[in-house]
Amino acid sequence: MPAALLRLQALIAKELLIAVRDPRARLMLLVPPLIQLVIFSFATTLEVRNVRVMVFCEDAGRHGAELARRLEGSAQFSEVRRAESEGQWQGALERGEILFAVHVPPDFSRRIERGERAELGAFYDGRRSNSAQIAHGYLQEIVEGYLSEIGPRPAAALDARGRNWFNPNLDHVWTTIPSLVAILTLLLTMSFSALSLAREKELGTYEQLIAAPFTPFEILLGKLVPAMIVGICQGLLIAYLGRFLFGVPFLGSLPLLLLALAAFSYSVVGFGLLISTFARTQQQAILGAFIVMVPSVALSGFAAPVDNMPEWLQRAVWLNPTKHGIFIFKGIFLKGLPLEEVATDMIPLLVIGTASFALSALLFRKNGS
Repeated sequence: MPAALLRLQALIAKELLIAVRDPRARLMLLVPPLIQLVIFSFATTLEVRNVRVMVFCEDAGRHGAELARRLEGSAQFSEVRRAESEGQWQGALERGEILFAVHVPPDFSRRIERGERAELGAFYDGRRSNSAQIAHGYLQEIVEGYLSEIGPRPAAALDARGRNWFNPNLDHVWTTIPSLVAILTLLLTMSFSALSLAREKELGTYEQLIAAPFTPFEILLGKLVPAMIVGICQGLLIAYLGRFLFGVPFLGSLPLLLLALAAFSYSVVGFGLLISTFARTQQQAILGAFIVMVPSVALSGFAAPVDNMPEWLQRAVWLNPTKHGIFIFKGIFLKGLPLEEVATDMIPLLVIGTASFALSALLFRKNGS
């Protein structure tokens, strides 16, 4: 066997032995894939489940009542509420509490009995374009199934007219670009902050940093602010390109977008600094950031709706900044959410950022003492 091939064989064997014998290498090879497999199996699905619906029935006849009962008994819908007024279902749709609302008009039963075309009004949350399209298919299936059971009426037909709020044409770009403001800001900002302390350790300047006349809080704050500035600039650039290059409407205010980007970057940088306090090299920091970023994007509602996830996982994603960021940026872009509504999801971002920053300061002080 040639000498070069023998050397290569020895090198391959050495690397495999290191991966098998090193406890940290075994941990990195086995634990993250297993955790991600369990999480993704619950989170990623193309089905639309746990759909919340509201029915506003103005029809006093039997057909309107029966159709409402069919919706309530459907396995695809986890919650079907009755609306007492038009404003009630409109408010629920605007707040994102329901995926769609069904309006049964007053003459619904009368038209069916006379063999005329009867129309239902269906109003969908266009900010969740994929889910809205699938949910419309569920509604059409229920409507067509009911029509086939009520007996032959020569000219009778049911028509579920769908209207999509905030995104009339269900243009995927309108929902993708605001989501990318959060996702791409996450990727850059977390990588930037995760490398900050790890770079000092690898270059040998960590001890000098600790010996300098700075408190741990001041050192971490000096790492926090530049990373936040990078995140805000990154988010503004993506928002600008989305508005003027892809034509995504921007109905909100620029100061509110800046405030939301600052809160989102603060929460992400907090996670990044926490990773950086554990990492001893830049390679470990990048790996740690990757382990956090992949589940953060997968559990954000970008690819698979959060409503599809089990209840325990829906509660756990409260700790995911990307989930809150996507909801905020979609609302600012497509709906022009006011500050009082944005604050509902901005408060968790501030809590997450403060908690992770405080833990980073505690670990930094412990490692530096």
